[in-house]
Parts: sequence; C-alpha cells; structure tokens
Amino acid sequence: MGIDIVTIIKKELEEVFRNKYILTTMASFPLVFSIVIPLIYLFALPPNVTAADVATFKGLVAGSEGMEPRQILVAFIIQSNLSFYLMMPAVIPTVISSYSIVGEKKCGTLEPLLATPVSTRDILMGKTLAAVIPSMAITWLSFIIYALLVDTVTFSIFGYPVVPDVLWLIALTVTAPLLAVMSVYMSIVVSSRMSDIRAAQQISAVFIIPLMSVFILELFGYMSLTIDLLLLISIAIGVADLFLIKASVGVFRREEILTGSA
Repeated sequence: MGIDIVTIIKKELEEVFRNKYILTTMASFPLVFSIVIPLIYLFALPPNVTAADVATFKGLVAGSEGMEPRQILVAFIIQSNLSFYLMMPAVIPTVISSYSIVGEKKCGTLEPLLATPVSTRDILMGKTLAAVIPSMAITWLSFIIYALLVDTVTFSIFGYPVVPDVLWLIALTVTAPLLAVMSVYMSIVVSSRMSDIRAAQQISAVFIIPLMSVFILELFGYMSLTIDLLLLISIAIGVADLFLIKASVGVFRREEILTGSA
C-alpha cells in the first residue's frame, strides 16, 4: 500500500471521527442489532414449543432432524439474524463515503486533494478503505457482542456455543467485506455526480435494495442461506466490485470538480 493511500486513509478517518452524525449512526448498530433485537427475540420465546409450531422452519435450519422443537425455533431465529450482519457493511459505508465525496465538495476540502499529483485510483482507494475499515470494525464488534450474548442465553438450550458456525464465518469474513466495497464504490459513482449528501445516500441505497432483498427473504423465513448459496452470492458481488472499481475511476472526473462544473 502506497504512502499516498495511507495518508488519505488517516485524513478520512480523522474526518469520520469528527462527524457526530456518522459516529451516532455507527454506534447505533451494535446497540440495536447486537443487544436489543437478540434480547427481544430470545426472551420472548414461548415456554412450550411443539413440532407443529416449527414445522415450516425444519427445512430452513441445518441439522434440524436431530433437534428438539425449541432448539429448531432458536436456531432459526439466530440464523435469520445473520441478515442484519450483512446489511451493516452495505449500509454504513454509504453514510461515510457520501460525506467523504459530497460533504468535502460542499466544504471545499476536496479540491486541495484533487490538485495534488496523487492518482485518482489512489484517492478512491484511500477513501474506500477509510469507509470499509470502520464499517467492518463495527460489524465484527457487533457480532462479538451478539455471539457472547446469544451463546450465554442459549447455552442451557443447546449445551454448547451455537455461534459462530461455518456459515457465519464465511458471511463475516468474505461476503461482508465484499458488500462493504460494493457499497462504497456504488456511493462514489453516485456521489461524484451529485452535490447533496442526503440525495446521494438515498440513491446509493436504492441500488443496494435488490441485493438486500435476498437477505430480507432469509430474515423472514422465505429462503435459507446455505454455504454454497452464500459463496455464489460472494462471487457475484466480487465480480460487481471489479466492475464498479473500474467505473468509479471513469466517472470521478477530478478536472470538472476542480473547475466547479461537477
């Protein structure tokens, strides 16, 4: 990694930690998805769960044949929560990267960077990593809190820690980072042509929604994420990332920004 990219990352992270809106947004994810939602789900479990109650879930939970009805229900709830941890790296980077491009254009702090001899590719790479690093840090921190809480509460039900398993590990170490990169470069493509932060965030989110629909279907039990399906999704996202990285360099026209025509 070049010194220019490292310098840009440091500069961008300083901006992130000075922005109260971004910090509040990032801090809300561990609180909501790692503590509040699991507690609501797990402590609202009915005392008696029958086989009929979980008949529709059996095909969605791996290894359900050897589980009791209450275990199937808990396992389904835990597996469904995986969707939240794939939404985080798709949503958080749009907040950071939109401010990084549009916010700096409005404040006039982007132009001095563009006037330097640093290449466009290095500028975008630095801004991308500055959005991906805190986004993934929040995602992983949230999961650690979630895993500790869930394993503590469900140990009496299963007799062993249930998370993380292979599916969760693939999602958090492969799919989530690829989603974060996609989210950032999608935001860069949109933000490069806009001057309003909120509009840039909303339009970026629109492009992410079709992908997120897969995880929403899983969240509500209409489909089940398997290891093979998750790997296939990861490959597709990786291919899309390569396309977006190339496209972002083309649409980020630093000359137009410097002259005020973008």
